[in-house]
Amino acid sequence: MDERSFLAADRATRLEHVRKNGEYLGSRAHGGHRVHLYRLDGYFSEVWIRLGMQQVEWVEVARNTEILTEYVRLDLGDLLRGRR
Repeated sequence: MDERSFLAADRATRLEHVRKNGEYLGSRAHGGHRVHLYRLDGYFSEVWIRLGMQQVEWVEVARNTEILTEYVRLDLGDLLRGRR
């Protein structure tokens, strides 16, 4: 499913597509949600789960690079220690 078809689909269809075809990349916390990032064919998707209820509220395409960088965690100390 391409990005345009994904956006046209309802939440249940999006979630099923992510579950079957997505590659899990990481998670972050935002407000009262746990947000999981998945890579699909040519785009990224976030699955928003309400904490305490374990209920999926949103399944969206993630395009904002500032938000996507929240999933990247680098240990600069390890990188520096590797250099001699």
